[in-house]
Amino acid sequence: MIDFKKAIDDQFDQLIKDMADLVSVNSVLNETTAKENQPFGKANRDVLDKMLAIGQRDGYATKDVDGYAGHIDIGSGDEVVAVLGHLDVVPVNESGWATPPFELTQVGNKYFGRGTSDDKGPLLAAYYAAKIIEKSGLETRKKMRIIFGCNEESGSKCMKYYFTKEPFPNMGFTPDANFPVVYGEKKGVQFHISGRVQEDTLISLHAGSVVNIVPEKATAVLKGTKQQYEQAFQQFLSDKQLTGTIQSDDTATTFELTGKSSHASLPHLGRNAVVLLSEFLNTVISNPVVDFIAKYFTDDYYAKKLEFGFTGQMGPLTLSVGIVHYENSELNIYLDLRCPHELDSDKMLTCMHQAIDPYGFKEEHHIGSHLFVDPNSELIQGLHQAYVDCTGDQEAKPQAIGGGTYAKTMPNCVAFGPEFPGTDNQIHQNNEFVDIDELKLAILIYANALYNLIK
Repeated sequence: MIDFKKAIDDQFDQLIKDMADLVSVNSVLNETTAKENQPFGKANRDVLDKMLAIGQRDGYATKDVDGYAGHIDIGSGDEVVAVLGHLDVVPVNESGWATPPFELTQVGNKYFGRGTSDDKGPLLAAYYAAKIIEKSGLETRKKMRIIFGCNEESGSKCMKYYFTKEPFPNMGFTPDANFPVVYGEKKGVQFHISGRVQEDTLISLHAGSVVNIVPEKATAVLKGTKQQYEQAFQQFLSDKQLTGTIQSDDTATTFELTGKSSHASLPHLGRNAVVLLSEFLNTVISNPVVDFIAKYFTDDYYAKKLEFGFTGQMGPLTLSVGIVHYENSELNIYLDLRCPHELDSDKMLTCMHQAIDPYGFKEEHHIGSHLFVDPNSELIQGLHQAYVDCTGDQEAKPQAIGGGTYAKTMPNCVAFGPEFPGTDNQIHQNNEFVDIDELKLAILIYANALYNLIK
């Protein structure tokens, strides 16, 4: 049997070079530079080309599927086991990073940079695991296909398109969640709440740029002078252990509040800046926008105040206020919900209307699909066993998550790693990182899992 650990050590320096190359690309969706064969913008086209070039350098067949996605084929066989990873990333905050976010930086035993854990680093971990198996000369019966897209963070249009052009593999996993293996993913639900509000003391309120991140910063502008609000604002910041600023000119006062960002599927790990700022504003002005936000979302991550909170087999429904834009009396709020598959959607919509109708707001919604694979299935048990064999962890069990992954885009596919129990890699947050030892362990797990699936 090949010594996987030695093979990992032998190739690790090259993996780090490849990760640095991928991390250097600010591959956030940019529709202003989109065109034929780069539907998600120039940067996403560039990072796709870099990943394809890695496969070509190593002597493997590659395919570019119209700039939406690509794949690298490793090994041979009529049946295909796939790994699905993504090359796009979420935006970075203007401040809060200790290292350049698009420059792979080693600090101690960690590498920092956007994409190190979500999902450029894990994609490379799985790719190198497959390469180690192929180079080992071990007898295998199935082909490994490393598939990578460029729009996972903004709706997975990439993979939906890819599978209109390419056949479904027989089975697969995506290294884009947690260890141990994930058997269920809640259905993603998004609400767009809009309305026109009669002009009053609130001039504007802004927070967030993407719906699946808890906003770290929020800004509001009120009519009136700093002296009217400063004492109350400073007391609020002190009571809540927050930081913020207040400035004014002759006619208006600007407030900025800093919370803590987190992934929208784990809103309790963050401190939502716009909810907190609305909570304060609701004590000093009367305005339907801040009243609505403060009333229904203060200290509530589970839609209990909206009266459709629910806990199912996958755990509780979660809710995050992702984007708020209010200016010139026009309101737009975007909510991100992660819902167990048993949730009654009709009840959810009824309760939402009971909340917004008194304000004269309207809503549009999108209810996504869920993923649920029998925890006792061969795929789940096989992947979990590879995790146990490599870690010795007998305590952690297959799980369900609130995050959505590529696993929903093809049959017989689940999420598998790379974040280990007890580790927070700051995914979607400032200072995203990967631990060197955990990265090597992830490669080992993926190598064992892939070999078990293709031998």
